Amino acid sequence: MNRKKFILAWLALIAVAALAAALTHWVLCGRQPVAQESLSDATYLTQALNLSPVQAEAVARLQTEVAAKLADCCARHCAARAELGAAIAGVTNGDKLIKAMGAAYEESERVTWAHIQQVRTLLTPEQQARYDRLIERCICGPCNMTTAPKSKQCP
Repeated sequence: MNRKKFILAWLALIAVAALAAALTHWVLCGRQPVAQESLSDATYLTQALNLSPVQAEAVARLQTEVAAKLADCCARHCAARAELGAAIAGVTNGDKLIKAMGAAYEESERVTWAHIQQVRTLLTPEQQARYDRLIERCICGPCNMTTAPKSKQCP
């Protein structure tokens, strides 16, 4: 009889510990972040926001436009970085190259912000609220510039 009570007590303790661990994980970790790649995918946004065909077409067009602008920013940033890296020992214009990299990055952030605002104008108030939550989860998620594998960054 004592052995049976002892085993039941241990099982109850294990169950409580597992429940506490799950609750702690849920409170501390919360929702999974939204990957930046998902927010630049018109198909994902169409499904996540339940876009109408007209909205989906407009969002796809905006996504194509912003992708071209961001690719240009990235190319300028990478060109300045490559020039800086290739001539690191004899660089005399390092500050100029670093400023060029910073300007390209800043422009990409401004382009992204403008794009978010353009997409919001196409949405209903309910869709805007969902879109805002997706953006927040993306911004509050892991940095896109980490060296972690993509599988560790994206839900």
